Amino acid sequence: MNPYITSVIRIDIMGVADTPMRALYIPANKQSPNHPRKPTDTEDLIEFYDSRYDHTPDGQFISAFYTLTLKNIKDKVKGLPLCGDVPEWHIDGDTICIVLNWIRYHVYELGGVI
Repeated sequence: MNPYITSVIRIDIMGVADTPMRALYIPANKQSPNHPRKPTDTEDLIEFYDSRYDHTPDGQFISAFYTLTLKNIKDKVKGLPLCGDVPEWHIDGDTICIVLNWIRYHVYELGGVI
């Protein structure tokens, strides 16, 4: 849980098949702007969207991961399939690092730690 970031932040990224995507950082105990979340969630969350579709203002929801899950991926070289049966919804290791560094930047900018 990060007490320093109190609102949702967004970053546009590319999937492995040049799929335009968006990642949203949702602080613990905050609502996603697109999907309800349990008020008991005490971990920061990253939501991923396919920007090619307009199902929500951020695109089509793909999946969500706790920030610590992304941070603890052992083999970042292989990347991460965001939805196993859709090859376009896969991010590579460099993109995982970009997302994590983006979060770190915003956290450190506001005095927190990740």
